[in-house]
Amino acid sequence: MSKMQLKLNHNYSLGFEPHLTNGVRLIVFNGDDEWVCRKETLQNLTKFIAGPEAHVFKGRLQLYKNDDSIAVEVKGQHIGTIALAQLKGLLQIN
Repeated sequence: MSKMQLKLNHNYSLGFEPHLTNGVRLIVFNGDDEWVCRKETLQNLTKFIAGPEAHVFKGRLQLYKNDDSIAVEVKGQHIGTIALAQLKGLLQIN
């Protein structure tokens, strides 16, 4: 996986970059500035996407899964939504 970004709205984007051997670093950008990040294993993200859990992560960055989308919250504020299929494709998950 290479570095990728998905636009959340006119101010924010969600970036992904490889981290260590089997990890990914999720980054929320406010414009060009890195606002908040979370390091996670690809395995845990895959379980979240494929499983029944509707919420993942504690702390400043949180993801909420609906039927076909993922809502992104930072510090309790909804900052954007991305399509579940878009995230699967980006992370190369079937």
